[in-house]
Amino acid sequence: MIALPTQRDENWRYANLRPLAKASVEAVAQRDPPAVELPPPLAGFERWVFVDGRLSSGVPAGAVARLLDARTAGAAFAAQLDDSIASAGVDFALARINAARGDEVLHLALPDSASASVEVLFIATAPGASGTSYPRLQVHAARGARLHLVERHLGTQGADSAVNAAVDLALAADAMVQHARVQHAGDSAACFDTLVAHVGERACYKLQTVMLGGLASRSTLFIQLAGRAARCELTAAAVANGIQTHDVFAEIEHAAPDTVTRELFRGIATERGKLAFNGKIIVRENAHESDSEQSLKSLLTGSGAEAAARPQLEIYTDRVRAAHGATTGKLDDQMLFYLLSRGIERPTAQGLLQWAFIEDAVSRVTPAALREVIERAVVKRLSDVASLDGLLVSP
Repeated sequence: MIALPTQRDENWRYANLRPLAKASVEAVAQRDPPAVELPPPLAGFERWVFVDGRLSSGVPAGAVARLLDARTAGAAFAAQLDDSIASAGVDFALARINAARGDEVLHLALPDSASASVEVLFIATAPGASGTSYPRLQVHAARGARLHLVERHLGTQGADSAVNAAVDLALAADAMVQHARVQHAGDSAACFDTLVAHVGERACYKLQTVMLGGLASRSTLFIQLAGRAARCELTAAAVANGIQTHDVFAEIEHAAPDTVTRELFRGIATERGKLAFNGKIIVRENAHESDSEQSLKSLLTGSGAEAAARPQLEIYTDRVRAAHGATTGKLDDQMLFYLLSRGIERPTAQGLLQWAFIEDAVSRVTPAALREVIERAVVKRLSDVASLDGLLVSP
């Protein structure tokens, strides 16, 4: 029996683990999937739809992805986690539970120099008391391959669903993966995920993650820059309303020379919402001339809101460039005064400042159609931004 992490663990101290602990650890039982309203498909993307961890739609024509046997894939994933643990300070307990209990695994393998665009929807509808959803996604991009991957976690309103997702990526030399992840589950859901990525020589992994839904969410990211000149660009955005909690632990390991990390987080906590982003950068002894930058900022707009932005650096070589900054605070009084002095009403001025703050991260999401969906969701989440009456997104 694999034990769940607890808030006694330093890397989990900000996470809200109660909803997941209350849910049944068993996978949601096989059943006819309920009818759910799907968002419009993204043009040019192959679409896969999973409901409560199982394939709901048919296999797309000419699909580049395929389903794998869960047991075989789970054993391989567990071995991958064992390899990662040798160098990581990451707690992979939830990923191990996913590997042991997941039912269907989507495997996406691109051959040398191939290109593809794939959208995967994971929709949670079952209450947590009846079982947990265990989505799992495996990606292998061979030498020179190009992949645009969109991963969306959605849910039905009112359902206190429990989700424990896992993503395993491997990028060979000169590959490029652009990966957009959107968590917009039902407001009562618990959404937890673990992502492990291995980035090879001159490969580039661009990860854009947005957290909006769920009562409690936690992303655990471990990205290893294993080959010379490997690059990771991590952008994260989160909005925590009411009593929502969004927590991210991101560990990026520079394990080879000339590797590059660019990390940016923007989060807004309103009312009694809670946010946390722990960005840990490790530069190994042989990772000479590595270059890392972190910009972690949180904005508090409620009297009971909380946020923690924590950059961490472990550097074992002198031949390195590293820069980091982290701030948590309220709206800039000088900027607000400037807008008010120009005759802009206070709600509009506050909305403009909040929008500019979160858009610093959201604007990097691609494709544009997905970015617009996220922007509309942000407007609905932030009352001050909603006061701008549609000025910020196209009708």
